Amino acid sequence: MWKRKCYKKKKKEEPVIEETDDKKKKDSKSDDDSKAEEVIPPPPLEGEMPTYFHIGGWAKECLITGYKIGAWHFDCTTQLTDKLGIYSFGNGKPNYYGISGGVGLREKLGIFHMCQAYHTNAYVGALGVRSNVVGCLANAMLRGTYGPHDEPEVKLDLHTGIERSPIKLDVIVPILKSPKLMGYVVLQPVQNYLLGYRTVYDFDNMGFDVHALCVGYNNGSSELSLKLENFKELRGSIFQRIGERWAVALKANIYGDDERQIAIGGQFQIHENALLKAKVRDDGFLGMVYQVNVSETIGIMYHVGLEVGSPIKGDHKVGVSWSIKG
Repeated sequence: MWKRKCYKKKKKEEPVIEETDDKKKKDSKSDDDSKAEEVIPPPPLEGEMPTYFHIGGWAKECLITGYKIGAWHFDCTTQLTDKLGIYSFGNGKPNYYGISGGVGLREKLGIFHMCQAYHTNAYVGALGVRSNVVGCLANAMLRGTYGPHDEPEVKLDLHTGIERSPIKLDVIVPILKSPKLMGYVVLQPVQNYLLGYRTVYDFDNMGFDVHALCVGYNNGSSELSLKLENFKELRGSIFQRIGERWAVALKANIYGDDERQIAIGGQFQIHENALLKAKVRDDGFLGMVYQVNVSETIGIMYHVGLEVGSPIKGDHKVGVSWSIKG
């Protein structure tokens, strides 16, 4: 997989374990290969264990990243000082979202970090801590969302986790107006293998929404993953490097109540800072993404998507994304 070598690694400030909102889960099939949006976290820092969502991550990067841009997207991150940073983002998806965006501030004070963000659909505030405790890497973050339009009430939950190789645990605990308890466990029994478990409990309905078991294998050139959800739906992915520049990938819903879905594609590293990706789905959707790092601080992605089976009335897509860091 192509690595964005020109981007500097940032220290993680919180575990990447958020669920997508209900509106995103209602996206059409043309925007994703599964019924819920995939979470693609950044690579783990050196010495840290991967999260549950890293399992099958290379296939996700090849077959999902860049294909959901919409008409346009930009994000800008600026580190004002060693401890204070500001970010902003915006995107336009007129076919179902319209225009949205936001701005936020992040500050780090020793083992503590704080964040305040103003988004078009909600305001977000967070206060967290991350430190080594009795030989374990532990973190806890109190996160609140409020306003400004559809849901003015305050929602509050606690994101917490603990890690000591070979086990990593992340939990989201509802506190106020946030009905779902979410848990993620990752076990690395031997080198190259990961085992994962995910659960979601809905206090409003007094029952479990999700049970998911998964296994992943990665030896640096080959990646395999299998996921069994609610003990009745089986999904899998394969990613295989071919030489230094080529790679192929496959994602499929292998078995379950829902319609079987397959996406196959590949990528070619044009040069050190540019990557070309393409995929085709079983429903006839064909997409291409060109990723390039213009400089050490600017990255661009261009996306073209075509419904081959409906060349005139199909939901064709063109998108561009800019990412600026400084």
